[in-house]
Amino acid sequence: MFPPVLLPRVMKESNQDRPIFFQGQLRYLASQVMRLNPAHEEDGKSIPDIILGGILLAAGELLYEPPPNNLTNDLDKLANYIADFLPTYEIDSHTDPIMLFLRFYIFLNIIIPTLPEHIKKQAAVEELWEKEFHFPLKRYWQLVYACTIHAMAERADLPADTPPPDGGIPISWFQNTNLTPEQISAVFDTISFQLSDLPDKKKVHGFADFEYLKDHPYFHTNDKVYAIDYEFAVAKLESGALWRVAMAMPKNKRETYFGFWGEVFDRYVHWIFETYTDKEKNKFYPSPMYLNGKDSRPICDGIVMCGSTAVLIESKLGTCAAEVRYSGEYQKFREYLERSLVTGSDRAIGVKQLLATIMNLTQRNKAFLPDYLRGVRKIIPVIITKDEIGSSWVTNAYLNTRFQEQLNRKACKPVKITPLVSMNVSTLERMITALSEMEFSDILEDRIENDTLLTGPFDAASSYVRHGMPGKLYKHLEILHELSETMGADLGMVE
Repeated sequence: MFPPVLLPRVMKESNQDRPIFFQGQLRYLASQVMRLNPAHEEDGKSIPDIILGGILLAAGELLYEPPPNNLTNDLDKLANYIADFLPTYEIDSHTDPIMLFLRFYIFLNIIIPTLPEHIKKQAAVEELWEKEFHFPLKRYWQLVYACTIHAMAERADLPADTPPPDGGIPISWFQNTNLTPEQISAVFDTISFQLSDLPDKKKVHGFADFEYLKDHPYFHTNDKVYAIDYEFAVAKLESGALWRVAMAMPKNKRETYFGFWGEVFDRYVHWIFETYTDKEKNKFYPSPMYLNGKDSRPICDGIVMCGSTAVLIESKLGTCAAEVRYSGEYQKFREYLERSLVTGSDRAIGVKQLLATIMNLTQRNKAFLPDYLRGVRKIIPVIITKDEIGSSWVTNAYLNTRFQEQLNRKACKPVKITPLVSMNVSTLERMITALSEMEFSDILEDRIENDTLLTGPFDAASSYVRHGMPGKLYKHLEILHELSETMGADLGMVE
């Protein structure tokens, strides 16, 4: 498992009772033990259950606290499953990390410039960024991307018996660019940490709380920085531009700031459908309005018409704070779900919004509806979140349970209402190949049929969601190519 040169250090750490395996390595070992056929082993012996069980227990990240055994309420039970599995789903994400960077880059450079001026003024992102960090946001994403490309190159497959590369980025190398020493120092101070900077471990929320490393994904020692986690390093653009700025604000201004990013996310979902879907099979209507002129709010965030089926979309940031996401406490998760995705507080949100829309579409005078909604025979309600929770274990089951509790089916006749479906935006991106060829409604109904309880992740239940880098992302790749072409020139790179 280790190169010979590292064995003395490994043994030293082990003798001091320090862990030498990450849980992911242990899970890999366990999966390989279960995969091997004992009959084909050289000694013909099988692995005793008690040993296999020990391996699995050693990899059992969820054994960090006793599970509650006195839950009688069904919603409490569902919320408890979500609390248990969301951190693991987040860690074992099927998303190619470069998409995390690219998505937020598109937010900043494609979506925000097209917003109406009155919306852009709600959150002057570049001004707020420079006020907090004292260097331009553009310089920041350029250097994060440069470090990302370096990390990708370091992870490339090496020939057998090739010594692993050092992997560090010399900070002094950036003297070859047109950046000032002050800018170089300021950028690396925001993305890296030294051992003396590590926070008090008592402030960590649960086993999977890597928030500090997400905020500081590079380790700085001497003249070099090292990517501690590839995915965290790639996602640093978002964690800096969104969360760092938000946390520097007074609490009473954060809601407006997150509301602005909610609008940006909603328009990114629109952009996905408008850019990639088969326009004949998926007729997309962003922010559709009623025709009476009095109701100034959209019917919903978006509607995809697939023949006589209307897919109603509500897009939500779904931001889940670390003290909830990693707490393992079902009470906190249930409160979060109700507030952020089910009912809201001062206004209807998520499930409640979709229920109101369905009542309007099935009971309202047809004259108030756009022509394309007057012949609807089936409705599929959908919630799309930016954060992972939308596609994670059991979330869909919880949201659909709350949806079914409040749906008046008799009042909706003769229109068929399917179960509510939830997903995150990564899942939407990874079904782009299918969306370019088939109806969105067929993809959603496939997910429902393959997992009727809706407890599994969308990815596991769908026949049409790819793992890793999505296919046919021609516009994303075009934007990435333009960034690569301009970055070298902007930074004055000579290598």
